[in-house]
Order: sequence, then C-alpha cells, then structure tokens
Amino acid sequence: MIKPKTIQAVALGALILGLSSLSASAVDLKVGIVDMKRVFSEYFKTKEAEKTVNEGKATAKKELDERTAKYKQLIEKFQELSALINDEAISEQLREEKKKEANEVAAEAKSLEREMAEFRQRRERMLQEQVMRMRKGILEEIKAVVEEHSKVQAYDLVFDKSGLSMNAVPFLLHSKDAVDFSNEIIVELNKDAPAGAAAE
Repeated sequence: MIKPKTIQAVALGALILGLSSLSASAVDLKVGIVDMKRVFSEYFKTKEAEKTVNEGKATAKKELDERTAKYKQLIEKFQELSALINDEAISEQLREEKKKEANEVAAEAKSLEREMAEFRQRRERMLQEQVMRMRKGILEEIKAVVEEHSKVQAYDLVFDKSGLSMNAVPFLLHSKDAVDFSNEIIVELNKDAPAGAAAE
C-alpha cells in the first residue's frame, strides 16, 4: 500500500516539473510587435481611400452649395415681393398677384430647405458607410499580411503597440525582447504601390 506522504511527494514533484517546463516554454516564446496605427496610416491604399472620401465630400459640398445659393435667391425674391406687397402705391390687383407669387416662392423655398436637410443627412450617412467599408477592407488586408509574416518568422505572440485598453492606456506598456516589425509590414504592403503613391 502506497503511503499518503509518498503520494504527496509524487504530486509535488509533478507540479514542480510542470511549472519548470511551463516557465521554460514561456522563456522560449518569440514575441513580435506591430504599430497598427502607423501601418494603417502609411499604407498607400489608406491614402487612396482618404483621397476618394475627400473627393466625395467636395462633390457633396459643391452640390449643397448650389442648392444653398438657389435657396438664398428664393429668400431674396420673397423679401422683394413682401416689400412690394406692403407698398401702398400699388393697385389691389397687383398686390394680390404678388401675394400669390410670394406664396409660391415661399413654398418652393420650404421644399428646397427640406431637400437640403435630407441631402445633407443622406450624403453624410453614405460617406460614413464608405469610410467604414474602406477601413474594414484595409485592416483585413493588413491583418492578413501581419499573420503571414508572423507565421514565416515563427512568432508565438504578436501585440499591437498602438492599441489602447478600456482606460485609454496603451495595451503594451513594456516588452523586453519583443521585435517591432512594423517597417517590414509597411514595406510589404507598399511594394505594389503606384509610382510615388506610398511616398505621398
């Protein structure tokens, strides 16, 4: 019969062996670091996406400015008609004609005002969706390159040093032996960039 003390000794020995092998494997971990924020901002496709979004914003602003100019013209016309209606020198028949015209101008101005508000909301929503879609696609591309690089270089763990915790504190505060391979990822991503695109 095996004594309880012998069982305890064997269990303790197994625990010590387990802990020592765990600490040994932890020491052998190869850790990599990527600055995803920097990689994202320096990727030529990010700059192309920003350019596309800015062009969309400029087009929307131009279209809105055209509507705003027409709206101002309608307001000015309404004010002119109102002044004419209040002019005692004009005939009653002309006054009624101008009242009718003023009502039509006011209705057109109100309709255009509603259209402008709807246009602004619609364009803002479209641009936000476009930004989110582009951002998601670019991040997926970057993530795929990081994963492939990590496999080739046999990294056990890879941290994003630009990531923040819920308290807005950098997720990675210190790493003694980890390798930052952000530059290699940026080079890989920009290898097919059009001439001068990655340097813009």
